Amino acid sequence: MTIYRVTVGGKEYQVEIEDVNVQPVRTVVNGHVVQVWTQKQGRTAPSLPIAVPMPVPSSSGVAAEAGVVSELEVRAPMPGSVVSVEVQPGEQVELGQNLCFLDAMKMHNLIRAPRDGTVAQVHVRPGQQVQQGDLLVSFAGEE
Repeated sequence: MTIYRVTVGGKEYQVEIEDVNVQPVRTVVNGHVVQVWTQKQGRTAPSLPIAVPMPVPSSSGVAAEAGVVSELEVRAPMPGSVVSVEVQPGEQVELGQNLCFLDAMKMHNLIRAPRDGTVAQVHVRPGQQVQQGDLLVSFAGEE
């Protein structure tokens, strides 16, 4: 396991990354276990995790993880612009399936499904600006 100290917006995070060759990559960010996917870019080594979660306030005022707040919500891991939306309400998706792409700091960030399930609602559209923690996609609850 490799441990990094990452500073974002003046706040420091401890990020532990296990084997990047096994998908999804198991990471631990400030004690929170998160599964993320990497992409190979050309002939270089895999990139760092695409959606590293950072704590953001939820609507209840309680800190939540960006990227995935619950198994039923996928939130923006960083501010950016929605490039494309790859799913629609009612669609069945599998763990790791592409949900949408965000452009943040001139980099496309792939947002993937954190679970198998049915998309209940897509809360964004291409071209829309989002902030860290904004709701992107929600899943239907188990019946």
